[in-house]
Amino acid sequence: MAHPGRFSWRLDSAASASQFAWGDEDPIAGDDLDSVLVRTTGWIDPAGWEPADLAYMQAETQAALLGWLWSLACPVVNRLPSALWYRPRAAPLSWQGMMRRCGLPTPEILVTSVEGEARAFGARLKREGVNGAVYGPLTSDARYLISDDGDWNGLAALQESTPISLTCPHGEARLACVVGEQVVWEGEPNPEMTDLEPALVRFAEAAGLAFVELALAPTPNGICVIRVEPHANLEHFGEAARQRIAEGIVDLLTAEGDS
Repeated sequence: MAHPGRFSWRLDSAASASQFAWGDEDPIAGDDLDSVLVRTTGWIDPAGWEPADLAYMQAETQAALLGWLWSLACPVVNRLPSALWYRPRAAPLSWQGMMRRCGLPTPEILVTSVEGEARAFGARLKREGVNGAVYGPLTSDARYLISDDGDWNGLAALQESTPISLTCPHGEARLACVVGEQVVWEGEPNPEMTDLEPALVRFAEAAGLAFVELALAPTPNGICVIRVEPHANLEHFGEAARQRIAEGIVDLLTAEGDS
């Protein structure tokens, strides 16, 4: 929807008509699109922009793109709802209710501003043989292991101004990509993970994501889903898995009806 693309969309309460062209190519009408795969929410090169103007144009472009995707009559793979469109990197905590309803195990998470509760959480994990707890800001993907007195003192200082989120450490993660009704793994999953495939498909359907990446890992409470990536990244998977994912995407794009 930005250079070198050329886009026009006319809509009212009764009709919607759009055209899109790339560079000097002839435009394609929205009604002539066979299907669409949504990979990102869009991006504008910041070079040459004032910060305030860039933020405004980015917001306008994202809003227009979201509305246009929902106006299309063709199959759209990952026609995201607005809540995910504007918050694609939602914190793991925000997915827990849906995952549990779909039968997916999730790690225990404590959110608290009370120092004693945080230290008690860490002490319980230590009694269970787990060395430390993991602190993760609710606004980013950063993660920090809290293990010694200095770490806990620093966390307590942080709690004086904001609640913190703690969870238990986990083992090596295994990536899974849900494409339609199939689950493609990166590498060989163990049986405990493959038993969760029906629940993974149910979760993707409930979230409205026909193409979604998840990470599963062993925790003190067994295998849990530790991350959800609505915009699956093919580069995270090896060649064999990418081939299966691509075939699944083609099936979705060429299927009858809406995705």
